[in-house]
Amino acid sequence: LETIYNRIHEIRTRFEVLWRDAEIQYLQAVLDQPQLEPQWQQQLEHKRQQLQDGFHFIARLNQGSEGISPDQTRRLQELAMITWQRHFDDRIGLSPVEALRYSDQAPTLPVTEPLLADKPHHIIEHEKPKTYPAHLQIDMEIPEHLYNLGEVYNLSIARGTLSKEDRFKIQEHMIGTIRMLDALPFPPELSNVPRFASTHHETLKGTGYPRKLNGHQLSIPERIMAVADIYEALTAADRPYKTPKTVSESVAILFRMVESGDIDRDVFELFLSSGVYQEYSARYLQPQQQDDVPINQYLRNRD
Repeated sequence: LETIYNRIHEIRTRFEVLWRDAEIQYLQAVLDQPQLEPQWQQQLEHKRQQLQDGFHFIARLNQGSEGISPDQTRRLQELAMITWQRHFDDRIGLSPVEALRYSDQAPTLPVTEPLLADKPHHIIEHEKPKTYPAHLQIDMEIPEHLYNLGEVYNLSIARGTLSKEDRFKIQEHMIGTIRMLDALPFPPELSNVPRFASTHHETLKGTGYPRKLNGHQLSIPERIMAVADIYEALTAADRPYKTPKTVSESVAILFRMVESGDIDRDVFELFLSSGVYQEYSARYLQPQQQDDVPINQYLRNRD
């Protein structure tokens, strides 16, 4: 049964347990004091609504389509403290690798569990220390753990659905690219290939990866690659962690990145005025993504 799947199903099952518990408590109360049945029914309906609201709130957070506010963080923590009773051993039926993460003493059953938790077995360590040859000039912050699967931890991600561990794993592909290309004997006319292939995630203000280069260190071809890569990523329909953007949404995001100093304004304006974005979109994007872009609002007045 081990696979990659959305753990919202586990959390929904816990809500189902709480729902069933509420019904049992209602029935027991009616048996004990049948004359108060209307009161018990009202309490049951109130509890049911609380559970529905709580699960819908967690489900929205899990989609990561909006940033999480301090108030939402507090509500998440309050929901996490709701408890339920576990009667089955959670350490049987595991793969050998997963079982190794349960190093603490198993509690005596039944055990009271929080609705959401960050547990020791949610932490997956690096297999070995990550070090990079100095001449590659890698400048990336390596997270303490390989993965952190904590439920509260992941639902508390400020924006999007990627934790710092997830983001590093995605960004780490650049290091593999650099190492592979560094080992190849390119002829003189292709000597810039390793550089051009590894700088499209850099920004003009030095906040990119893998080397944190800034505008003074990025050539025109590298600036062009950065804009092209971002547009492709925004419009791509094959990313499991996001939905593809439309042309107008993607151009608007690129413009905000120009305004924030991440990408080159001249390259961005050439991207629009040349019609390259339209050619790419017509060839690779889905029909529903291809909408109109009022490019004049993004171009400087050149009169």
